[in-house]
Amino acid sequence: MLRKINIFVVIGIVGILIAHGVMGSLVIAGADADALKTLARAGVGLICIHIIITSILAAQTLHARKMSGAGYFKDNSLFWLRRISGLIILIPLYMHLAIFSSANAGAYRLEVFTTGRLISQILLVASIALHVLINIRPALISMGVRDYRAFRNDILIVLSVLLLLFGIAFVIYYIRWMSL
Repeated sequence: MLRKINIFVVIGIVGILIAHGVMGSLVIAGADADALKTLARAGVGLICIHIIITSILAAQTLHARKMSGAGYFKDNSLFWLRRISGLIILIPLYMHLAIFSSANAGAYRLEVFTTGRLISQILLVASIALHVLINIRPALISMGVRDYRAFRNDILIVLSVLLLLFGIAFVIYYIRWMSL
């Protein structure tokens, strides 16, 4: 049951990520930030639910392994890689929240976008790409997709292009800040 709930949460996260990236670009260009804030809060909420569910599922898996007496740590490297890649996202995500969360009298404000902040945001995009790449197959299987290979490649291409555009937007934004 938790796995089924989790896949709906993951679909919500991906949808919000795409909308957030597109809307974030518009906000930087001067659009209204209220909808973006609501969307970002919903995304953070879904991410928290995803973390809780995957933590419970991982604990259940570890408990079952302990009860069976068969660890197979090396054989389960992909299991660990999936969890670690998710945890890695949390660091640049926190930085993203710290950088882009300030508002003054309802208007979107940002502190100087330094090289360190640019690097943290590129790391966010890269860590999301890594996590999606590692987890696309089990996500499609969880959705009941039988021939996941065809869908996997299409989804990876679309998400790769979007993440590349988000990364480019951060670089352009950085260049704009450095030219002030």
